Amino acid sequence: MQTGIIFIKMIGVICVMMGCGGTGLAVGKSCRKRIEQMRQMRQSLLMLHGEIRYTGAELPEAISETAGRCGKPFSDFYETLSEQMRQMTGQTLKILWQECAVQYLKQTCLTKEDQKIFLDLGNQMGYLDSQMQLSALEGCMALLEDRMTCLEKSLAQKQKLSMTLGILSGFFVMVLLI
Repeated sequence: MQTGIIFIKMIGVICVMMGCGGTGLAVGKSCRKRIEQMRQMRQSLLMLHGEIRYTGAELPEAISETAGRCGKPFSDFYETLSEQMRQMTGQTLKILWQECAVQYLKQTCLTKEDQKIFLDLGNQMGYLDSQMQLSALEGCMALLEDRMTCLEKSLAQKQKLSMTLGILSGFFVMVLLI
């Protein structure tokens, strides 16, 4: 009878430790995925920049072309934005950009600060000439590059810390249960 209880407790302890360690690992992977999605965002902006600069495309056409060349969720963002711009509902690009960005960026690992960089770009894009649009895109890409550099420097530490905290919290819960 006593060995059965000890066996059940040991199974519980192992499950708690695995769960907490797995949570720590998931947090670490989330940091890596955030950097990757920031890289995708920067790449999509680079494509948009190229469409405006080298092909001389107007903004709606450049956005449509960018949609076909970048990965999800940004391809979905640009595709929806392009469709809404073609419908000519009378809304400004700023509003359309923000609506689409909020819809598609909530599916990402990006923080509110990361998303704000992208949202702020929409405030600058609709009413400017192509040279100012290019400057706004370059500024946004530079901000993203700076954030990615800082995050990449601290990535290994954050992953190690999240894994350690996950395991330590597992030990804490284990002590509480026993």
